[in-house]
Amino acid sequence: MTSEWFLTPSLIMAFVIVVCLVVYYLMPRMTRPDVYFAVTVSSEFRDSAEGWSVLKRYRVEVTIGSVLALLVVLSPVRMGESMYSLVATLGGFFLQGAGVFLAYYRARGRVLPHAVAPATVREAALEPRPARLPGGWLLQFPPFAMLAGTGIWLHTHWEQIPESFPIHWGANGQPNNWTTRTFTGVYGSLLMGVVLCAFMGFVAYAFFRWSRPVQAAGPAGERERRFRKMIGSILVATQYLLALQFAWIGLMPLSNPQTGPPGIVPFLVIALGFVVVVMVLVIRYGQGGTRLAGAAASAAGGTAPVGDRTPDKYWKLGLFYVNRDDPAVFIEKRFGIGYTLNFGHPGVWIGLAVLVAVTVAIALLAPSRHHP
Repeated sequence: MTSEWFLTPSLIMAFVIVVCLVVYYLMPRMTRPDVYFAVTVSSEFRDSAEGWSVLKRYRVEVTIGSVLALLVVLSPVRMGESMYSLVATLGGFFLQGAGVFLAYYRARGRVLPHAVAPATVREAALEPRPARLPGGWLLQFPPFAMLAGTGIWLHTHWEQIPESFPIHWGANGQPNNWTTRTFTGVYGSLLMGVVLCAFMGFVAYAFFRWSRPVQAAGPAGERERRFRKMIGSILVATQYLLALQFAWIGLMPLSNPQTGPPGIVPFLVIALGFVVVVMVLVIRYGQGGTRLAGAAASAAGGTAPVGDRTPDKYWKLGLFYVNRDDPAVFIEKRFGIGYTLNFGHPGVWIGLAVLVAVTVAIALLAPSRHHP
């Protein structure tokens, strides 16, 4: 057993908790000026004395919860207990999530008395808005080519693949679940990668096709278009990251020993670097591009809060949007950066059901056995 292996999940989760703390700490100031803790308010409220008071209490509570989660996650480093590492990692993750939700819920309750009616008028561009992916359809081919190339490489080196090889490792760094040299055993991870990359590509297309802009014209509309393009670019980049991950997993039978943990450090560095880049971009843009140059002046010149042009009654806890009468699939988040799903749209549930069914089918078809 190597200490590096069982400490890796703890150190990774500690990094994730710190990144999430930064995002959660800044998040209330990254939303639209007239949406504060998922409540439509006047654009001046969050800069008022009471608005700052709500924010300070929220930040204190989020920081306390995140520090406690960090202590839980890092406890195996001090104790040197490998079996405790996974429990501490998951416990810290859920502890931070629960702490952030409670801090948000309490802050939202303090903001609700200051709620105002959002604008119900929707804007629409007169010219057609094509559902064009960043970089066009040409950029959709490399992820699938990477997975196909990995499959061809495995086929040409089939005899070098062991009759059985590990696919899961325990807290002590030793394999505890194996699969065999069969079609599903060898190519199962690549098929999963194809499914997820195709799903992510469809999500990127659907985002441009079935999302509704809040601002369609003027400088605010232009900033929102830049923001939407940034979100679409992140979705496309995620396809490449997924393809790299599953190609790496697909090559494990040829590259990993039968004992000891797999070498995952290079991929982890890439994945964590991707997370940092995404975090910097969303902080730079703000929700709907409201942190870009000129956004503050435009917001100050408004006479009535626009909000996100959705009725408050369709938001559950300010986090989940459920409106059967709204044809849009993707709606701007009220707390956070990016978009959420309209869970009242039947297409959302169909898409999620298909993804889960295909994923479960591939997982069940892959033969595996536990270590004897």
